[in-house]
Amino acid sequence: MPALTAILAHTPRWVFVVFALLFVLGVQGLRPRRVALARVFVTPAVFVAWGLSSLASAAQATAMAPVAWALTAAGGFALAFFAVRLEGLGAEPGGRVRLPGSVLPLARNMLIFAAKYVLAAALALHPEARGRLILWDIAVSGASAGYFIGWTARFLIAYRRTAAAPLPVAPGGG
Repeated sequence: MPALTAILAHTPRWVFVVFALLFVLGVQGLRPRRVALARVFVTPAVFVAWGLSSLASAAQATAMAPVAWALTAAGGFALAFFAVRLEGLGAEPGGRVRLPGSVLPLARNMLIFAAKYVLAAALALHPEARGRLILWDIAVSGASAGYFIGWTARFLIAYRRTAAAPLPVAPGGG
């Protein structure tokens, strides 16, 4: 337990802010909701920025970082683009979006955050394993950034489809 306390004590404050943001956004995703279109892109922006930041810092440590990042980003993109289904998504007037509730955003956010956090802690505790751990961190960063780029592409396709769909006519409205 003292090691865990030490790890938490040496965790930068911004990490707790990112955790809180991702947790709150994931919990909000549990229930159907209506949000501004721009709000939909907050989580993807966080993970893509985090992934690019990890790439920038790891590229200085190993020449394989950009290759590993690009390969895992391509895999993450393909996974999201071909597997994500956004049933229940709807465009609404005024630039708002109707989103279905799902446990996936919370589980996905916490899984990626946990992987990144554990790898950062392992890097701090085991500097002798830096080369191997950096490649794992880059793989997680690339896969998550790619996933969210693919998710965003899939979302935009679904959003445009629902925005272009004719609105149902009210009964008796002719």
